[in-house]
Amino acid sequence: MHLTQNQTAEADLALDRAPRTVTTLLVGKLFSRGSAEHLCRIRNISMTGMMLETHHTLGHGSWVTVELRSGDRLEGSVAWSSEGRAGVEFAQAIDVDHILAQAKASLERFCGPAPRAPRFDVECAARISCFGRYIDVTLENVSQSGARIALPKPPREDTEIILSVPGLPSRRCTTRWATEDKAGLIFLEPIAYNDLGPWLEHCNLDS
Repeated sequence: MHLTQNQTAEADLALDRAPRTVTTLLVGKLFSRGSAEHLCRIRNISMTGMMLETHHTLGHGSWVTVELRSGDRLEGSVAWSSEGRAGVEFAQAIDVDHILAQAKASLERFCGPAPRAPRFDVECAARISCFGRYIDVTLENVSQSGARIALPKPPREDTEIILSVPGLPSRRCTTRWATEDKAGLIFLEPIAYNDLGPWLEHCNLDS
């Protein structure tokens, strides 16, 4: 089939107007009406929508918000969902280049042993190993890159410890800060998305 010059120009114009889809892997915090916070990953994004991965089941038409580590919030309704993935249509068109630039800048600001990632409030029993001693603690929040724990006498700043949480792989970490009864931890190796996501869903079911 041969196109005329006018048809070719019209096709090129339509292509220019088509939403540009960018493949990415942005980790975010998913909010859905009537449910708790969930971990998610944006696999691709355009000015009109995104495809995300989540261990939380999303129904067709559900309204969702994804908060990125940069603080940007993407809102829309679920157009389809299947086997841990969902397509979301934005309520309003977004500036994809701006979103990606903000995400990159946020990652660079918090670069180091473990980049800052979305944190999730939890409350569960855990244990740390510090200088050969085992100490029971309460895990208050967690992300792929760190956690906050509560205990009577926290280790000093920059102390290396091992954190053990039921259902998650043990993690070597260092204390980033400490107060009278709390400490912030940085994992030397981030928790894998496919380890933390299902664990958070299990916590949500138990709460």
